[in-house]
Amino acid sequence: MIAREQVILSGHNLSKSFSKGQKQGTAVLANINFDIYAGDFVTILGQSGGGKSTLLKILGGFLSPTSGTISFHGQPLKGIDPKIGMVFQENNLYPWLNVEQNIAFGFKIRGEKLRSYIQKVNAAIAQVSLSHARKLYPHQLSGGMKQRVAIARSIAVQPDVLLLDEPFSALDIQLRRRLQDFLLSIWEQTSTTMVLVTHNIEEAILLGQKLIVIGGQPGKILESIDISASCFRHRYHPEFIQLEQYLEAAIEKDITFREAQRTARELKILKASNN
Repeated sequence: MIAREQVILSGHNLSKSFSKGQKQGTAVLANINFDIYAGDFVTILGQSGGGKSTLLKILGGFLSPTSGTISFHGQPLKGIDPKIGMVFQENNLYPWLNVEQNIAFGFKIRGEKLRSYIQKVNAAIAQVSLSHARKLYPHQLSGGMKQRVAIARSIAVQPDVLLLDEPFSALDIQLRRRLQDFLLSIWEQTSTTMVLVTHNIEEAILLGQKLIVIGGQPGKILESIDISASCFRHRYHPEFIQLEQYLEAAIEKDITFREAQRTARELKILKASNN
């Protein structure tokens, strides 16, 4: 068991640019600094195209930063690590494998024997409530079921960190909300450190215990906000709605949360003086 006060994933002065031939390329991220602690559920919020997914791929070892350092368990992260799981927007299930086989795939490619991992596969299937569908193939599953299989495949190998790149963005609102509740229940059951990227403000507040807001070109951290209070688990709570409004203003104008608060106060004063 990893102590919750332990920093598990951190970035220091991270920047990322994509080069174009011999020319200097586009800067996507600049001067990103953060610490993620064991057991955290962190949501990364920002506009589409703002560098969120690029940052997540750097955290997963799929991309290297142009400058700066990223550490996992206090050591430099050098490429993909088996203790960091990843769930993409597209579920990436193998169509020739059934649910059970898809979830077991990570164990098989490591050369493990069935008897050593079958209990973990069964536990993951039960956690995502798909015991009745274990022999079905991806083409026989709904969109929500496919994403549950993708999450089960990642949690079965018991990663220290699970990264999720807008996993619910293609789903309708009712299914998205059911899977949000499902993901929270998985986090509560396993205490797995989770980092979820989204451009949906409601989702970022509802799921996260800590919220990182990215904005600007290149992307930088505008705010890191503690949203662990119980009021932020209820989408119709006044404080939830108020934070949602402030974040909408902050993201739209690429300003900090505090600047958005100040702008809101000024607008209220202005409206009052005009009445």
